[in-house]
Amino acid sequence: MAGMKMLMLAGVSILLLGGCATRPNDAIEMVFVKGGSFQMGNTFEGGDADERPVHEVRLDSYLIGRCEVTVGQFRQFVEETGYVTTAERGEGASVFIGTKVEKPADANWRNPYFQQDDSHPVVCVSWHDAIAYCNWRSESEGLTPCYSGSGDDITCDFSANGYRLPTEAEWEYAARSRGKRNEYSWGGGEPYINGKHAGNTRDEAAHRQWGLNNYWEGYDDGCAWTAPVGSFAPNELSVCDMSGNVYEWCWDWYGEDYYNASPIENPTGPHTGEMRACRDCGFACAIRHEATASRGKGLPTLTFCWGGFRLARSVR
Repeated sequence: MAGMKMLMLAGVSILLLGGCATRPNDAIEMVFVKGGSFQMGNTFEGGDADERPVHEVRLDSYLIGRCEVTVGQFRQFVEETGYVTTAERGEGASVFIGTKVEKPADANWRNPYFQQDDSHPVVCVSWHDAIAYCNWRSESEGLTPCYSGSGDDITCDFSANGYRLPTEAEWEYAARSRGKRNEYSWGGGEPYINGKHAGNTRDEAAHRQWGLNNYWEGYDDGCAWTAPVGSFAPNELSVCDMSGNVYEWCWDWYGEDYYNASPIENPTGPHTGEMRACRDCGFACAIRHEATASRGKGLPTLTFCWGGFRLARSVR
């Protein structure tokens, strides 16, 4: 973006297999996702109306962040550019105070009202904050930024080689390990992959913290709040935290009935809208929202302590 300081960073690592250990702050690890076709939407019982109808989608190959963007990675952006986030410019962010969600003026990514370190996913960032980070990261690595415009009039050049947010279709395809019929990113049933904990979900730790019902009884990930990225077993694509930890902003304008009109080839959402889509779920969200087909939404200025983002890139 204009006026931003340039900084050469380590190259992107493309990973096909392996674990999900936390990386240095200045490293962005991307997983190659081979394109293909899948049935997008909720093929299981329950869920919300906007998760249907199930429809065919064909995607080109792309890259997606193995983990969510961390506090440390976002801090580097802020320190290099002097960027001030939406929450810091406005009325703060929505956070948990006790068992209630409130919006104190001093709540932001630096102060989400619970303890984090640089290895945790950054939270309390708006869709606009995520877009700004993507363009800075692209310029810092000598890539072509994807985004241009301002306010509600932002366009994405999907042919550019820079960083961007995933589309809803790309997010779901990766969460389902290239479109498999997986109810959650770990597959089905309780949050385990080969006997290992598979996500920071609404579990015994969340129940102890807030007395929540509808949680994974007997499953304890040890984290009532966010967990360091990559703390849990990745899915079959080696992508981490796609069911649990934090909500993740997507590129798309949210459309409740979009699935009725979605194109087959590389859908990118409605042309206009009021709210932007987000996927995954937060550390204390209901189990049904941990499903890979579950859809979230929020104003582009929304900031909340259970919401962050991960990166994607086009492959041409």
